[in-house]
Amino acid sequence: MPKLHIVAASGIDSACHNGQIYQCDIIEQFENLETISQIVTQSSAEWFLLTEIMTESAHIPDCQVLDAIQVKASSVWIAKSPHSFAEFAVRILGGKMASLWFALWKTGAVLAPAQALRSALEQSHSLREAITRLNWTEPAEEEFLEIDWSDSSVDLPELAPRTERPELKQLESLIQNLEELLPKSYDQSSPDFTAVRAGLYQWHDALEVSHSYSQDAEHRGKNQAADYWHAIMHRREPDYSNSKYWFRHVGNSLLFAKLFDYSRHISPNIMPGHSWDPFYFVDYCSRCRQGSQEKQLAQRIQAVEMVLLMQQTMRDAQR
Repeated sequence: MPKLHIVAASGIDSACHNGQIYQCDIIEQFENLETISQIVTQSSAEWFLLTEIMTESAHIPDCQVLDAIQVKASSVWIAKSPHSFAEFAVRILGGKMASLWFALWKTGAVLAPAQALRSALEQSHSLREAITRLNWTEPAEEEFLEIDWSDSSVDLPELAPRTERPELKQLESLIQNLEELLPKSYDQSSPDFTAVRAGLYQWHDALEVSHSYSQDAEHRGKNQAADYWHAIMHRREPDYSNSKYWFRHVGNSLLFAKLFDYSRHISPNIMPGHSWDPFYFVDYCSRCRQGSQEKQLAQRIQAVEMVLLMQQTMRDAQR
């Protein structure tokens, strides 16, 4: 029977679940790499569960779950809230890419094989880097249209950010070393691989850096993903006419049909007609006011748009 060691910030009511007793450590500063490394090194457990927000013992995986995934020795993310935006993003992008977007242990629980976690911690300068270095199961790509937006554990990108996100400083070295982190199946010399970086910087509100990568790959790639990231960048700058210029280069994107379906579920009346119109959405964003419901809806659609576009960009970057 595999042994599980729980490392949590707080909130574990009990380290006993369905009659199984688990070893549990509570640490106040969860991102303290030295403390977590020490716990992992000294433990004899075969699996670790890392989380900040676990509040119910029901979230603790059964031994049957551990047995089922033990052969693959891949890490698994356990959602805090079913059908949340975080679960949507992890399903579509996979744990490795999603970990570059937000801290997975803050939005759910990271279940990792002990040896893999020890190795990742030894190579890393932060917990975020260690989680990214883990081997993850492939994206499930089982989409769901009904996203539960009540879970606010992921900060959605602003429509017109004034500055980059603070966590980017911790992540920049990882983005710059994507060749080392992503599988060899990626064509690292392709314009679409460059567009992956443009998308990562765009999510973290580093508009100028994202712009630079989009320009490096403009008008190229299997589906011109860089041009789409370029159009998003100018929409958020905001330079609405320039955004429309780049959406004209994008043309009829493969994303638009899915994006229209998601937008209908977010707000049935936000998009007129029977198909996605990127130019209308640019105008819609231009009219959104701070604190308005329209702005909130636009942010949600934009977040879904970025996930779908990153999914396409990742596929296009494969050999």
